[in-house]
Amino acid sequence: MRREGPQEELRQLKRSVTKLENHFLLRYLGAVTLSPPSDTEIRDVAAYIVLTHGAFENFVEGLSLWVLQRLEQSWFLRQRATRCTASLLLFHPVPSENTLSGAASTVFNTIRLAVDAAKTDLSNKIEHNNGITPRHLKVLFRPLGVDIPNDPLLTASLELLVTMRHEWAHQYRFGATVRRSARDVQMTVIDCITFAEKLADKARKAKP
Repeated sequence: MRREGPQEELRQLKRSVTKLENHFLLRYLGAVTLSPPSDTEIRDVAAYIVLTHGAFENFVEGLSLWVLQRLEQSWFLRQRATRCTASLLLFHPVPSENTLSGAASTVFNTIRLAVDAAKTDLSNKIEHNNGITPRHLKVLFRPLGVDIPNDPLLTASLELLVTMRHEWAHQYRFGATVRRSARDVQMTVIDCITFAEKLADKARKAKP
């Protein structure tokens, strides 16, 4: 049975990033040089950036789905509502009168149906998510009652990773304006990993 939860999502992210670093960056991380990166290094760094960005997307989507599933189980199995449940329902429209009559004959069923409808809507947003900017993360995690880290340095590194990925993935024919060496990109991603650690910790402490 596959393990789930914030720490498992974080382990998978770190494992993916390490593999990508070993494949694309390791050969360039030797002695420090003042020379600009070669064309080969730039291409390897570009591949690393695009694939690492994808690994972070998988992490935030997996983490948000875990919170969503846990809060649903908390109500369905134990009739336990948490701040995650409250936040999810606050971000979702009130059920119609037709929904509240009939099947929703008890308070438990009313909340169950509301949670189910809210879960369906947010699941679709998670499935179609295509970014890791603070704006994207707020769309995913605010309805789940999970605050995103607000460290300016870590947020700046995350946004830099997004900028570099965007330029290489969508504007390659013009050439990326943010050209970094393997070592520069490695340091940026280390900050992003720290950001991910803080986000995973916030999701765990929310106790969905």
